[in-house]
Amino acid sequence: MLISVKNLSKSIGAKNLFNDLDFTIENNEKIALIGRNGQGKSTLLQMLSGDDREYEGKIDTKKNLKVILTRQEHLTDNTQSALSYILKNVPNYSKYEKVLKEFEDGDHTDTHLYSEAVEYFSDNGYYYIKDLILATLDDFQITNEKAISPLVSLSGGEKRFVELTRMMYSSADLLLIDEPTNHMDYRGKDQFISWMLTVTESMLIVTHDRDVLQSVDRIIELKDKKIHQFKGNYDSYIKQNTTNTTSAVMHYQNQLQKLKDAKERVEWGNRMRAKSKAWKTRYDKWLREYEKILSETKKPSFWIDQESTENLGKKVSESYDKFKEKNINIAFHTEKQRASELITVSNLSLGYEKPIFNSISFRIANNDRIFIKGRNGAGKSTLVRTIISLSKNETPKAKIFEGDIKCGTILRIGEYEQEISHKYLSMPLGEAIRHVYEENNIPVDDMKIKSTLSQYLFDPKIDEKQKIEHLSGGQKARFQIIKLLANKPNLLILDEPTNHLDLPSIEELENSLLEFQGGILYISHDKSFIDKIGGDVIEI
Repeated sequence: MLISVKNLSKSIGAKNLFNDLDFTIENNEKIALIGRNGQGKSTLLQMLSGDDREYEGKIDTKKNLKVILTRQEHLTDNTQSALSYILKNVPNYSKYEKVLKEFEDGDHTDTHLYSEAVEYFSDNGYYYIKDLILATLDDFQITNEKAISPLVSLSGGEKRFVELTRMMYSSADLLLIDEPTNHMDYRGKDQFISWMLTVTESMLIVTHDRDVLQSVDRIIELKDKKIHQFKGNYDSYIKQNTTNTTSAVMHYQNQLQKLKDAKERVEWGNRMRAKSKAWKTRYDKWLREYEKILSETKKPSFWIDQESTENLGKKVSESYDKFKEKNINIAFHTEKQRASELITVSNLSLGYEKPIFNSISFRIANNDRIFIKGRNGAGKSTLVRTIISLSKNETPKAKIFEGDIKCGTILRIGEYEQEISHKYLSMPLGEAIRHVYEENNIPVDDMKIKSTLSQYLFDPKIDEKQKIEHLSGGQKARFQIIKLLANKPNLLILDEPTNHLDLPSIEELENSLLEFQGGILYISHDKSFIDKIGGDVIEI
């Protein structure tokens, strides 16, 4: 056993995240941690790593356990190089490299320490570890030039790869990984999963990437402030969750019926108790029974994946629909239109000093779906940004070397970006939503803002004043959806829209997109999402 958690509870301000969590992490286990956005998953990782010690309960660890944590957002202002950053996290590398260098420069005369450093470097392969790290980074499409450049100059996806490479060479016993596949392309994600399956280190991974979930040994779900554990991978979780949830739904319905019957007895007894002492005794007994049932009747969070709900019996299905957990409500307002062209791309060569890609052609009309496929750096985002600039009659940063992009006269684009624009980050959520509506000349008042917050599962009282930069990844993603739909678009441009969203929210997003009457141009590395949305594939 590496870690044992007992009676762990955590609150942040007035918000209680979870209570009395109990679980263990064993050797060589690959565990996924899932749960609705804002349930405290990232906070739990920080507690297990020792970064957050303000909690109630107990976390026992194996003696000399080495734990390493990665985060969703990191390295944004780091001026050191990727290579230096990784080497600093290689056990004892910096210590013994300093000894070797000082001895060779004549600044160190301790031969015993020098011999110890030589032996340690030899035993651990440190004489060629720089080359190994550079080769690993190169596999992740980070060239040697980028590897020695400041971290701040790398893209979000490249920083993910740097962080994973750091973990690979950290010799840690337990890796705590937060949303590892966000920003990764399909090749990078395949590499991550292959690495995850081959290493002996234990991992606890916060993820809702269904491809990653298929490759774990166990799934831990944070729900209703408690831990729920499921042996096996995503398919096993879906089956167990369906069985558990249907049983819980029927139990809850039975409890409600018991509560109703008990309440009716109490009301009747209340009318009769004045008639005799016997009736008074019955009333007191019935009242105690009612209060006991009331205290035991608490509505759990019910969610079953859509495919599994199709196999439920009629009675169970009706009960589930009645009691299921509230989800985000994505409402598209685009009116149904004739299939007019929204975007036409003809024989396009696009780039900066030279073309990034050549001869790309496609068209998008209402109800069309186009999936842009390509590795990080292939030019997908450059293509998207150029289309958006031209739709606003702005000069794009990229240069069109050949071909053209034509925008339709009725084009209204809604854009979902991987990262939120910096102009929103310091704004409170309510103010940011107001700003989004006002930018699109849409009337807005306090009531509309609170209604929007509730529609997307924010707490209007608490979350309205939270700055965007302090929101969880999933909460930021929900804000992105609000921004996406503000101008009633007829063309959606989606760049990794499932990043950070929890499973129910991903499912709601997929269902809403299937009903959308406009066109969709999307970039994704979520295989399940791609299979669901479909469309023509443009590979760069």
